[in-house]
Amino acid sequence: MKNIIVAEDQGFCWGVRRALDIVNQHGEVNIFGDLIHNKQVVRELERKGKTIIHTITGRETKPVVITAHGTPIENLTQLEQYKLDVVDTTCPLVSAIYRAGIKLEQEGYEILILGDKKHIEVKGIASRMKNPIIINSEAELKQIELPDRIGIICQSTFSQARFNDLVNLIHERCSTVKVKNTICSPTKKRQMAAEKLAKQVDIMIVVGGFHSSNTKKLVELTRNYVDSYHVETAEQLNPEWFEGKIEVGITSGASTADWIVEEICQKIRQFE
Repeated sequence: MKNIIVAEDQGFCWGVRRALDIVNQHGEVNIFGDLIHNKQVVRELERKGKTIIHTITGRETKPVVITAHGTPIENLTQLEQYKLDVVDTTCPLVSAIYRAGIKLEQEGYEILILGDKKHIEVKGIASRMKNPIIINSEAELKQIELPDRIGIICQSTFSQARFNDLVNLIHERCSTVKVKNTICSPTKKRQMAAEKLAKQVDIMIVVGGFHSSNTKKLVELTRNYVDSYHVETAEQLNPEWFEGKIEVGITSGASTADWIVEEICQKIRQFE
């Protein structure tokens, strides 16, 4: 019999719950991109008449929802020009990153964003800065020239360990550095809880979208301590992973619904 332990902090963060609550208060809407990075939850929204769109044509008749990750400012300008009805579910903690970056610029710092330049949240942050540098790793940092005055902000779901490492390296190369740690509180708590649990169990299962940034960070973190596997659904569990394993740890990303985690737990209970 497996002993399943679910991390203290996991699943929907309050920003995701807020976005879902706002969308569910409306009838049929166009969601501009994935409201959250979880295919299963997005499919549930589509069943309720929420349509996912990836371009704005100006011919939209239903309200257009800006996702919890935010969006580049040029998209908001376009929506305003078309005079479309906009429902903005951008997480307030993401909006706080915008303000932190703008304030650093006003203080005379050139902005360096720690994050994935392909991620919609980072694109949104960068679009509000003058000419930001974006890096996601030590390898990327080594490839760029840094100005004398650097103001650092980061993606809300960035790894705390990687943040610390990169900031230390930047300090070594720049004479003046001002750091705003904009990793959101739910991400910090989730990473701490996952790390604590990974030290106590024989195996970790991390549940969340394969394209979810914060979920990927949890996988990277827990693999430092124990065999850790990333799955989206119960069907993806492999019984061989659990052979000889008694203590099973479960954590999940900020866009993962409780019912998905429960299905995972039920499936694991069936393994010998």
